[in-house]
Amino acid sequence: MSAASAPFTLCSAKCGQRLRIMALVACAEDCLRLRELGLCEHTEVRKLSDGAAILCSVYGVRLALGRDLGARVLVEPIAA
Repeated sequence: MSAASAPFTLCSAKCGQRLRIMALVACAEDCLRLRELGLCEHTEVRKLSDGAAILCSVYGVRLALGRDLGARVLVEPIAA
């Protein structure tokens, strides 16, 4: 895997970017919470805004995540 295609966190993704979740790197309780929200491995997500909370769209639903949880979601860009 090249450095250009290496996963990065949802926090560091650009707004408007289409992303695929590669891994969740949190404790079991936080991973379960993220999966219950629909943020599972291989799921497509779009980052909508970046501030005190990260607003993203998953399955057409808008979710707000704290930056601490966003830092635990590893993503990769999806080609347009």
